[in-house]
Amino acid sequence: MRNEIVKNVLIGADPEMFIYSLDTDTPFPVCGLVGGTKKHPIPITENGHALQEDNVMIEYCIPPCKTSEEFVENITFVKNYINDTVLKPIGMIAKCIASTMFEYDQLQSDQAQEFGCSESFNAWTGDVNEVGRDNPLLRTAGGHIHIGYDTPDNETSAKIIQAMDLFLGVPSILLDNDTERRKMYGKAGEYRLKLYGVEYRVLSTFWTENDELIIWAHENALKAIEFVNSGGIITNEQDIIKCINNSDKEMALEIMEDYHIEFNKLLKTIE
Repeated sequence: MRNEIVKNVLIGADPEMFIYSLDTDTPFPVCGLVGGTKKHPIPITENGHALQEDNVMIEYCIPPCKTSEEFVENITFVKNYINDTVLKPIGMIAKCIASTMFEYDQLQSDQAQEFGCSESFNAWTGDVNEVGRDNPLLRTAGGHIHIGYDTPDNETSAKIIQAMDLFLGVPSILLDNDTERRKMYGKAGEYRLKLYGVEYRVLSTFWTENDELIIWAHENALKAIEFVNSGGIITNEQDIIKCINNSDKEMALEIMEDYHIEFNKLLKTIE
């Protein structure tokens, strides 16, 4: 009988999105248009759905979910609320893309120059991640996934993040063609510890684009948990790290085949 160490799992998310002008299809900083901050988000329901501004992006959070159906329902609800209730009345729409470039004069506010101050860590090395900012006009949008579980501890959380790199980070190389974001965020193993568990910070917001990708994200997060609970062993961590950090599609296919991670359905999603 196996010793299940990750119990009563709940999965949440706090994706970011860029807003674009409906008239010109160009990005526009959200600063001052929506309101809400990390410390004081704006609740839009009594169930845990909320909005906030983060740098030049709009960010939202959902209640923690048990099933893929809940995950899809909650994310879709907030996306629709943002577009239909918040943005369209002011001539804007949100886009689930990993990165975009702004004009210099759009980034002169204090908010547009304020970046997350909390450190993130590398689950493979234990080191603090360094953030590169070579292009001051580049902004990126994360699609962070949160894992809550009973009596979380640092060692187990690191194992979860490593498994999520295998089941989510590696396949994402085939699904998310953006390579700009990884110059700043989303290197292999990036995570933050939480009181309830752990936050996986490798993925961009690409997976929130449609129901199929949202289901994929939830199901593969659960597969990562199952991998940890079953005592799964990762034997090629350097390959996984290189694959993610270098956006190596060929290596991603090889790794997924080695670990029997189904990918035909994924490839159909992007054809």
